[in-house]
Amino acid sequence: MPATPEDVRARIAGAARAARAAAATAERESQAALDRLTQRPASERFAALEDGAPQLLPEHRLELLRSVRLASGQTAPAARPAAGHASAWAVWRGRLPFRAGQLTRDALLAVCVLVALGVAWRRTPQAWVEISSDRDVAASWIMPDGRPGGDRLVVGRAYALMRRTNSMAELRDWHPGVGYAVTQVPVEWLRTRAAPR
Repeated sequence: MPATPEDVRARIAGAARAARAAAATAERESQAALDRLTQRPASERFAALEDGAPQLLPEHRLELLRSVRLASGQTAPAARPAAGHASAWAVWRGRLPFRAGQLTRDALLAVCVLVALGVAWRRTPQAWVEISSDRDVAASWIMPDGRPGGDRLVVGRAYALMRRTNSMAELRDWHPGVGYAVTQVPVEWLRTRAAPR
């Protein structure tokens, strides 16, 4: 016959009582073992620690270690300085949220991503254009280092339109191994065309 919910609850309550009783027994036995060991010479206490002191709970093992240190003349670890002696930086850092380092890293990463998106948007052409004339048109191209990069717009050639300012258009033209040449021409000289392949 399957167990009823009352039976399950009773078993869980019984297991919880048994666990509490076992924990209390282990605490009593560990405390009694600690009391016995602290009455012995420091060498025997140290030998018990070398064996791992399996009869002791971790907090009692730490107390036994402290008693060995005191018996051997070692000083206890220095206490943490009181807040009155801490520097202003240490107090401020202690008031930060636990994950302040991760939050700072995430904020810097977000700023970097936004800057990268802004740079990519600024350097992406708005459209591809060509001159609307049936003849080449004079234009002064400037290379990134300030040298001249050409003296005209060629009929049928696609140029990257970077931005429009009032009635002027900024164009870019790629020169392999050198970089982009830049010029500005009136918007009415241009017409949109498909991107080059």
